[in-house]
Amino acid sequence: MTPVKHNLSAIKGEFITLTVGYNGEVELEDLFSCVRKFIQDDHYEAKFNITVSKDNLAAGESCRIILSLDTNELHAGRYVWDLFIWAGSRPVKCLVKGQLTILEGVSNRGK
Repeated sequence: MTPVKHNLSAIKGEFITLTVGYNGEVELEDLFSCVRKFIQDDHYEAKFNITVSKDNLAAGESCRIILSLDTNELHAGRYVWDLFIWAGSRPVKCLVKGQLTILEGVSNRGK
């Protein structure tokens, strides 16, 4: 299965929340999602908070994976991100991937 491509954009300081419907069973500890400046970077800039829910499922969904990120941790610019299922110490399946663009705001730097 090819990962779904989903590009995100936010003003620095905003919270991003993304809900992913998934048709398989998955445990929270088997999920990892982060933001890196470049695909080849070993270090990640930020990590998404992840929850798994079985509430209000759509037809065909076994669970919903909810990702949230505080963009205040990031400098303005373009990043890459993805969501992987892991088995032990290795990634086994990429569910979603894309670019994340963080923009500078005007009024978000104080009143």
